[in-house]
Amino acid sequence: MKLRYYILALLLLFGLVPLILAVLINLPLVVERTAMFYQKAYLQNLRADFRDLDQHLASRDEIIRLLAKLPDPEILLGTLSSEQQIELTRARYTSWINQMLSDQGDIIQILFLDHHGQERFWLERNAQDRQWRQSENPPEPPNFGFINAAAKLQPGEVMVSRIRVNPYASSRDPRRLLTLQLASPIGEPKKPGGPALGLLLMTVDVGGLAKFYRNTLWVHHRGSYLVPGQPISDAPQAFTDFPGLEQVFAEGKLALSKSTAGEPYLWVPMFLTEDALPLWVGRPVDSSPIADFRNTLIVRVLSIVLVLVLVVMVMARTIARRAERFGRELTAGVQHILRAGEPLQLQWRGPFEVRELGEQLSALSRSHSEHIASERQHTRELERSNRYKSEFLANVSHELRTPLNAILLLSKMLADQESGLEGEQRRQAQVIHEASRDLRGLIDNILDISRIEAGQVAMHLEWVDLPSMLEELANLTEAIFTAKDLPLELEIAPNVPTRIYSDRDKIRQIIKNFLSNAAKFTHQGRVLITAEAHSDPKYPVAISVSDTGIGIPPGKEEIIFDAFQQADGSTRRRYGGTGLGLSISRELAGLLNGKISVDSALGQGSRFTLALPLSLGPDQLDGMEVTETHNTPISTHLIPINDDSMDDDLPEDMPKDDMRHGNDNPGKRRTKRWDTESARQRLAQANLGNRWILLLERDVQSLLDLTAYLKDFGLRVQAAADVDEALEALNEEPDCALILFAALPEPGRTCDSIARLRADPAGAQFPVIVMGPPKDDALQDYLAAGATAFFSKPLAADDLIELIDRLVAQEAESDDQRDAPTQDSQT
Repeated sequence: MKLRYYILALLLLFGLVPLILAVLINLPLVVERTAMFYQKAYLQNLRADFRDLDQHLASRDEIIRLLAKLPDPEILLGTLSSEQQIELTRARYTSWINQMLSDQGDIIQILFLDHHGQERFWLERNAQDRQWRQSENPPEPPNFGFINAAAKLQPGEVMVSRIRVNPYASSRDPRRLLTLQLASPIGEPKKPGGPALGLLLMTVDVGGLAKFYRNTLWVHHRGSYLVPGQPISDAPQAFTDFPGLEQVFAEGKLALSKSTAGEPYLWVPMFLTEDALPLWVGRPVDSSPIADFRNTLIVRVLSIVLVLVLVVMVMARTIARRAERFGRELTAGVQHILRAGEPLQLQWRGPFEVRELGEQLSALSRSHSEHIASERQHTRELERSNRYKSEFLANVSHELRTPLNAILLLSKMLADQESGLEGEQRRQAQVIHEASRDLRGLIDNILDISRIEAGQVAMHLEWVDLPSMLEELANLTEAIFTAKDLPLELEIAPNVPTRIYSDRDKIRQIIKNFLSNAAKFTHQGRVLITAEAHSDPKYPVAISVSDTGIGIPPGKEEIIFDAFQQADGSTRRRYGGTGLGLSISRELAGLLNGKISVDSALGQGSRFTLALPLSLGPDQLDGMEVTETHNTPISTHLIPINDDSMDDDLPEDMPKDDMRHGNDNPGKRRTKRWDTESARQRLAQANLGNRWILLLERDVQSLLDLTAYLKDFGLRVQAAADVDEALEALNEEPDCALILFAALPEPGRTCDSIARLRADPAGAQFPVIVMGPPKDDALQDYLAAGATAFFSKPLAADDLIELIDRLVAQEAESDDQRDAPTQDSQT
């Protein structure tokens, strides 16, 4: 997106948007208020029209006052005089009424009530001849509440009732559709404060007056039209003719409503009926002035906004052109500084700030050029130093570990009770062994942290069986905890995933560091290894090591993960250690895309947890050497070796050339023996690289002889006195070529040791070659326990070279078979 569009958007946002929002917010309000004022003006006109009705009713007040005074009320009410005199008086009153009210056609009934509210005398105007007569039918009962209120009036006062809507009476007499009554007391009360003698009620036909208001609709609250002179309809026709009118009536407020023809009407709740419901009056409204005003206002506002938009666009284009020119010059200058690394002089004209920016960038370019030259020189020196460091680490790794392994092995054998040394000598040998083991641990940690910092750690991804790996670790370290009388327990939750795709050796190293710390800092209680599902979906697997040791002081939980750091200085003096184990563990956890957390209470113990993802892909390990093993290791019985000295023990019906693999492949023959020279050449072509041979031998002299013997052929050798040390060596350095296992005096112990090697994943993937006496009858037992081949002592050079050559050849053949497409895939 170009800069000019950003500037345009910015100006529109802060310049026009507030104006547009103000218009959008206020314009409807202005139109609404204008319409309201217009409606009020119409309402005033409507009330002015109905002011004549008020004046007319006021004139009827004078008439009812006059009628309430004449003639003698007691005679009219029939409370005094004889019946004949009462009839004569009423007849004269009727005649007088006909003369007096002949022109007042809206007055349709006169009713006299006594002080109990009972009808005593009434007159009705005939609809045809407009004469007043006494009706034979009783009059319609007046409203009881109105009578009670009127009874409290003083002589000469008048009360007007609410409008009565009577559709049933209008069916007989249309004049009674809309009526109201005026009440005034008759005569003076007999005692002060007492009630009057009676009441005079005068009924007025309001509907007859309403028909004089043209273009006016009278509508009942239920929606039926009230047309004077016509019976009322029960259907809410007004709600049909005016959509939305029912809601207007429900709100009870002045409002506009359009008919189905689109004509606007102003609806006003003008009067209240006896039911306390409004009687609505509707009158058409000419809304064209409001529409014209609204249209004119909108056109003017839109015109102003359009002009402002054009002005903003012109301003934005002008500002953007200047800004883009300045930006191009700035970008070109910065790119020149960054790419060429040469100083640049920027001489910009314009405001002070722009000139100052040019001077600062020029100074920055000179400084950057100097720093680039210095950094390049420093980088070359660092690369040279790092190369020397890598070469040193590669050399010192083997040069230090090989003599240390010999010291460890010899010191352990000397400290054994079978060595024949005295107690003090064995104790000193044990001290040498422990010091050598600590030194090897220190060297391993330093080498590990150096490789991690240099980014030289190789990752081997494979499917890891968590239960078997943890059980193997527990078995491997159980002796350490048994020596301290600490129970080591393993708990695997049923919901934990049993297999993950990760680096098995790195996970083992982290858990071993946890267990090492637990053994070091725990004196009583127990140590627990747990595997459970983690609450974080990013790390669904959690492996924890909990102890009841000394714990970690508050606030020191992060310090222990720093290199060469421990929670307390006294801890190192009391327990030893380099402070590298947890630092290496955290770095390894990062390589595994996992994390380490710690929960601890001082004096109560600690819990270290390794949280891991279910799968670790090569794409997540940029810049690292990654190898993958998607399947389980191939069979450990790679290639059995036949020894000529054992041919006499074979069955007579089996050729002496047959292999001794328990008879798995009968009939397969070795057609020729390899001569020594060709075997050596094949071994040189095998390119074992850094792969080494593990020598498992308890006899010291034999161990030393065999080690020197194998080194004469340029082979790397690691020595171990028992299966535990062998597994430890395999876990620490997995690049093993084969295991040479000197048979023990008891064949059963030899088979058990082979089975232990095969049960551990670290020992299951390498061939195990058993070396024993020529007449060893347990050959089949060795093969059944998992041995690959058998050599008779003394070890012949040709046989050893031929064995290594065959192993390499078979391994290459297996790789070719895995890489080659199958017959099915080719078809």
